[in-house]
Amino acid sequence: MTPDQGPQIDPQITAFETRDFGVPPQQHLRQDQFHAHTPTSVPGAQLVTTANLLQAMNSGMQMVVIDVLGSGYGLPNAYVAAPLSSPGSFDDRTQQQGSQWLNQITGSNRNMPIVIYCSDPMCWLSYNAALRAVAAGFTNVYWYRGGIQAWEMAGLPLRPTGF
Repeated sequence: MTPDQGPQIDPQITAFETRDFGVPPQQHLRQDQFHAHTPTSVPGAQLVTTANLLQAMNSGMQMVVIDVLGSGYGLPNAYVAAPLSSPGSFDDRTQQQGSQWLNQITGSNRNMPIVIYCSDPMCWLSYNAALRAVAAGFTNVYWYRGGIQAWEMAGLPLRPTGF
């Protein structure tokens, strides 16, 4: 998922998902006010844009995509794991359960690309989840900051995540 690859996505979408609000990266879980400006990076993870994610998906790259919003519709083949975005600490029960679950869905492959998203650049839920995945020892964590809103803006297909 390199920045110079990918299909043509409207530059306004890329600007939307990479906009810098001047918020510094944080290494701790956000505890409240989850709808607020986010940083442009997560310590230990990489930012991925719609163009890069679509390119990786179209190339058949093996990855795990995780929706922590759980709105009923999500990216194709995404797992829904809202608890992974929870406040708390890296030694709480959520972290332990999340680590076990991530090991299950990745086959304990700590290098498996994991893409985490929520709604948009004003959502801290995916930020928390990315921090939790990094804390669980995963080394290829991608934060899809633009989230479902950028995906929809690009006219890309959504799938029902439940019934």
